[in-house]
Amino acid sequence: MPLSGRYALALALEHIGLRPDDAVLLPAYHCEAMIAPVKCLCATPVFYAINPDTSIKLDDVKHKITPQIKVIVVTHYFGFIQDLTAIRALCDQHGIKLIEDCAHAFFGRYKNQRVGKVGDYAIASTMKFLPVYEGGLLCSETINLTDVKVTVPGISFQLKSLINSIEKSIAYKRLGIVGKCLKVLLGLKNTVWMTLKKLRPSSGVSQGPSSSDGGYGLDEAWVHKGISLFSRLIISQYALNDSAYRRREIYQKLHAALAPLPNSRALFESLPDQIVPWVYPLYVDYPQQSFIELKMQGIPIWRFGEFLDAQINVQVCSVSIDYSRHIFQFPCHQSLTDQEVDWMIACIAHTLSKEV
Repeated sequence: MPLSGRYALALALEHIGLRPDDAVLLPAYHCEAMIAPVKCLCATPVFYAINPDTSIKLDDVKHKITPQIKVIVVTHYFGFIQDLTAIRALCDQHGIKLIEDCAHAFFGRYKNQRVGKVGDYAIASTMKFLPVYEGGLLCSETINLTDVKVTVPGISFQLKSLINSIEKSIAYKRLGIVGKCLKVLLGLKNTVWMTLKKLRPSSGVSQGPSSSDGGYGLDEAWVHKGISLFSRLIISQYALNDSAYRRREIYQKLHAALAPLPNSRALFESLPDQIVPWVYPLYVDYPQQSFIELKMQGIPIWRFGEFLDAQINVQVCSVSIDYSRHIFQFPCHQSLTDQEVDWMIACIAHTLSKEV
């Protein structure tokens, strides 16, 4: 198991044998973490447009296929699984490898087929769905991946993964009295660590991948590293079916409350039966002030694709430009309590209902 979805993508491209004179077709609606693995291998990213429902604009893909295109990446945005029948046939026709980006879709099915089964490769991100510091997946239904090797990270990273998970649990008040006791000990740890950092010069070596610390780049030194023993344990023991049920429950509660609000609209009109969402995406008419206000209130909010590649403009894909500014994502994480969801709804409703 690689460290995150972007490292899984890097390993997939490497396994395909991508070369510097090759190109990869990617969606124009993306985050930098999807582009970094392509650039890391000195290949060229080329972008195709999406439709307003986030599906692939197939005519644009056909128009951009050249002999240099060796890979097409498709994304199941926000956990809503796309119909890949046509793009699969197109890839087969041209001898192009298809990578299914399931970073937003750890669970779910489309027409009773599990997500990740259509592409030659499928990548996923466990850290988007489960309480772990790091974690990704690289899978294939048709290609033998036994020659893809990742090594177990050293003890310093093992400890960092464990401590980070505990610190986040404490920050979100998930450990009760035990968390309060651990908070004191971790506070002492942080004081000692900061003192040691001041006393000795930095080695310049990262103690963890940027993907786990909020960055969008790709650290080449971490591409062939696997996840920590602690994260592996959490993933193996987690109640995935319960998590999927709770995510759907929270999404539907958010949808019932937020979809009717003025100055906004739901990106998706409904939640299909076999879909397990990553987040709740809401299109907001006047995003600039609303985003700042919600952030200041402490609402966990972000915008996927907020910083698009420099190649993206309205001629490449006007939908991507529009969505990068106007689509807000709100969490439907399974650990959220009903009280937290109600508080979040009240804040969002109050902010978006203001007269412009």
